[in-house]
Amino acid sequence: MDTEQSLFQWQRVRRFNLPIWIVLVGVLVTRTSYFMAWPFLIVFLYQDYGVSAIDVGSMLAISALIASLTGLYSGYLSDKFGRRLVMAIGSCIAAVAFGGIGFASEVWQFYLLVVLSGLMRPMIEAPSKAVISDNLADVKDRELALNIRYFVINVGGAVGPLLGVTLALDNPQILFFFTGIAFIIYLFLILFGIERKGGYCRLDTSSLPNFRAAMKVIAQDRIFLLLLIANFLMMFIYAQIESSLPQVIVRENPEVAAKIIASLVLVNTLTIVIFQFPMLKWLERVPLFSRTRIGMALMAVAQIGFMLTPADYPIGWAIACFVISLGEVIAFPTLNVQIDRLAPPHLRGSYFGAAALYSLGFAAGPWIGGIMIEKFNSNWLFLLCLAMSLLMIWLYWRAEHRQKGLKREERREVESKAFQ
Repeated sequence: MDTEQSLFQWQRVRRFNLPIWIVLVGVLVTRTSYFMAWPFLIVFLYQDYGVSAIDVGSMLAISALIASLTGLYSGYLSDKFGRRLVMAIGSCIAAVAFGGIGFASEVWQFYLLVVLSGLMRPMIEAPSKAVISDNLADVKDRELALNIRYFVINVGGAVGPLLGVTLALDNPQILFFFTGIAFIIYLFLILFGIERKGGYCRLDTSSLPNFRAAMKVIAQDRIFLLLLIANFLMMFIYAQIESSLPQVIVRENPEVAAKIIASLVLVNTLTIVIFQFPMLKWLERVPLFSRTRIGMALMAVAQIGFMLTPADYPIGWAIACFVISLGEVIAFPTLNVQIDRLAPPHLRGSYFGAAALYSLGFAAGPWIGGIMIEKFNSNWLFLLCLAMSLLMIWLYWRAEHRQKGLKREERREVESKAFQ
């Protein structure tokens, strides 16, 4: 392979300008503080305030729903008014939401603030991805930057809970106060370095359609819609690791459930942090769509592992979790890369915002998974996830062939004009 086309080149990192570094540093700081506090939310709501599992689930589900729906409009607003404004407002909302959780003392306050936290997420994430795309002309540079962004998110996911346990085991609620401070720091970084002269050229918004027209453009992008459906299914499957799988283990092996669940979280986190870039290097020659299907195939194999693992065999759970985590390492970072390549430059924020709809799968996953565990055998849930994995692979195959067909049509059009 031509070394100039290789993803792993130091000069690619050297082309990262100030706005990109602000996004990467901001993601690391805010995600570390977020994961430092968020895992303890359910614990102190139950222990200190007696909030039921149904109420906690409804809080998280509504928050995820608001995040998905808000993404549609916040991404468009970042195209129209600039990334900095929308990201700054989102950071202010995040500071209020998480800082407020640190001081809240009534259940209704927690409900309001947890839901509010869903509002801020797409206002920060969709424009921040667009900032990376805006500031790098080379497609490989953008792919590397988006992969680094995904990596630092997972570093935060690995370091944050350890810091949380170390700093505030007796009073975890106070950790949310520090999370609010982290978003205030990110706010100042955004105001200082995003869209400043010399680092970023504002896109011409004169050609930007209104919101309805922009959504119509996205709705007519059949390749994007196929990916959106597939990624919704992927989020549904992945949600089972954090929600349904612990419930299965607790029901089948309550004596050592806590140790098994903690070990699976460790396996998932370490797999992502250790294997992301080696797997990316190994699969660098593999086309993006094929690479994603490999990750989805590993997710399918993991479902078979979950179905075949006896309740008293924790090593089996760990192996299956390792396999699905490898699938995540391969498939997840490609999602933003594919959207980056599909989106027209003047609609990047809108595309990244609309892509937030696939996170509805993360909201539906715990709800449907819980129903299936309660009403049926857990193997029926894993069988459903296996079927979804195969459907994802087919959807990505369809999207790839549709894209190749469009490219052939474009070539025929160019050739026909050449002979006119």
